[in-house]
Amino acid sequence: MPTTYNNKPDINLLEKINNFKNHLKIQSFILLARPKDIVYESDIAKKKFIQDLSLIVDKGLLILEIPWVDNINWFDLMSDLKSKFPHLKIGSASLKNKKSIDDSLKLDLNFSMMRFWDKDLYIYSKKNNYLLIPGMTSVKDFKEAISYNCCIIKIFPVSKKDILLDLNKFNQISFLGAGDIALNEINKFKSLGFRGVIVGRKGYDGEKFDPEIFKILNSRMKNT
Repeated sequence: MPTTYNNKPDINLLEKINNFKNHLKIQSFILLARPKDIVYESDIAKKKFIQDLSLIVDKGLLILEIPWVDNINWFDLMSDLKSKFPHLKIGSASLKNKKSIDDSLKLDLNFSMMRFWDKDLYIYSKKNNYLLIPGMTSVKDFKEAISYNCCIIKIFPVSKKDILLDLNKFNQISFLGAGDIALNEINKFKSLGFRGVIVGRKGYDGEKFDPEIFKILNSRMKNT
């Protein structure tokens, strides 16, 4: 078992973690929107993608993430989204190297996620006071992650979660479910110990939204 990297997160990082958790309490899903390749090649397609997102942001969407791409056009898209939606929590997904973290830091994104557990990347993000959420399924990776004070963990893919990993035994950890999850499954996953889920293509396939997303956001707006 590795030595704990830091007994307590930096206070600024702690604030970012708490802020993310508070938003998750209000909206228990994160929309993972995957732009089609044409969005990075055509200004018209890019404008259409942003207009699409405006439809649900205007309805009250709180948390959005876009997969990281090693491309200046990705950087420009994310910068435009940050500018147009200043109150939206925007993150980058599928981070896999230091450059992807550096890009996210330059954009001042609210968070990022890894597909799998990478200890070195996690340590690098903490040194830079950045919220990086890892993905994992095994007890081995989970034990190493919590030894580094990781308190938000994505179980990905949920279908391959280690049966020995009982989420209900770790109330101090905010678990996110990911991997082919639909919006109408949120309550099911919350009953299994997840604080929220990540909804990808089943929520937005690059052209249209699952109508359930509007029902959820409309219902929340009526209750506030």
